[in-house]
Amino acid sequence: MACTLTGHLAWISPPLPGSVHDAKAIKESGFLEALDATTHIGDKGYIGLGMITPTRKPAHGELTDTDKRNNTTINRVRYLIERVIANLKTWRVLHTDYRRPYNTFETTIQAVTGLTFAYTP
Repeated sequence: MACTLTGHLAWISPPLPGSVHDAKAIKESGFLEALDATTHIGDKGYIGLGMITPTRKPAHGELTDTDKRNNTTINRVRYLIERVIANLKTWRVLHTDYRRPYNTFETTIQAVTGLTFAYTP
């Protein structure tokens, strides 16, 4: 998922079967090739993909004060996508385990996304 800096849903990928890491999902979606990845912010799961991400704490070490400040700044923007995800999960069909046939999941996500775009100011 991607959102604007004003906290509005901007993009959502089609579902992938099974449990897929976020980095693999975004690579397979083609999102990073379509846009400039260096202008997008992601969480630590996207480290190494060219996006702006928080710095991981080094093994057996601590983050520098500069890294801590940078992580705080990044996370102040990242909360927007977390709010968008939480808003989508208010749709009961996405909040609970999906109990319909898997081949209907993408259509369900598209319907929720369309309604979200239509009714979000």
